Amino acid sequence: MMERFRIRPAGAEDAEALAELYAGSGLAGAPGDAGEAARLLQTGAAFLLAEDDAGIAGAVRWREEEGVAWFDLLRSLEPWAGAELVRAVGRAAQDRGLRTARCAAPDTAAMAAYFARLGYLPVGHTRDEAGQRLAVFERRLPLLTVREQRRADAAAIGRLTGTDPWVFDQGARPGWFVAADGERVVGVISAADAGGGLARLSEPVLEPAYEGRGLEVWMVERAREWAETNGFHTCELAAGPRTLPHRRALEDRLWQLEDRVFRRVVRRQPGDGEED
Repeated sequence: MMERFRIRPAGAEDAEALAELYAGSGLAGAPGDAGEAARLLQTGAAFLLAEDDAGIAGAVRWREEEGVAWFDLLRSLEPWAGAELVRAVGRAAQDRGLRTARCAAPDTAAMAAYFARLGYLPVGHTRDEAGQRLAVFERRLPLLTVREQRRADAAAIGRLTGTDPWVFDQGARPGWFVAADGERVVGVISAADAGGGLARLSEPVLEPAYEGRGLEVWMVERAREWAETNGFHTCELAAGPRTLPHRRALEDRLWQLEDRVFRRVVRRQPGDGEED
């Protein structure tokens, strides 16, 4: 589904807008003024904001606690902003390797129906800071993986790359990998034999909602591992719009940028030697 809002973390400069958003919400624990919002942000509270061209349309607070992503203070001023914030919390949790997301919300049939549409089921009850009874909703998050391509991935690979899916429908192709959110394919990368022991990696392709979350580096490293275990001595990766934003992370993994190409030596050739 196309996202209608930009989702980003709240910063200190958002304190006043955050207080205005929660004004009159009646949510226990919500900042009552800009000063309180600033204190929350300065003491480690993590808020995500949904915004469009008209400004901030919603917010949610989330935290990690004992391996679970908890969120509360969900506030939406425009249709769908709340749903996109809930999905954003799920993505942030996946990026940290968390498998469960929970929230506390008013114990009403309307809230149960709302969260059910987002994949959350009631699992218990708690109370807010004012003592109000709240329902606890939980969702098991799909596991993000980078794995070898399968026949069943053919249509998704064709959609992401614009290539004819027929060839992938014939079986797994060596050097092709997909990023998967559970069983849904959301990204593709490949490593091809360029001759002379060189493996040329394609730039990772991801659905927009998954871009910029570090999956690109994970995908590159998975293709690099395949090249290393299949007899190649060097990998090359084009330095383009999908990889340059991750230059530092790639260089931390021993990729070197030269002439608009990232290169990584994965196996020393006979006679290379090392200086004593």
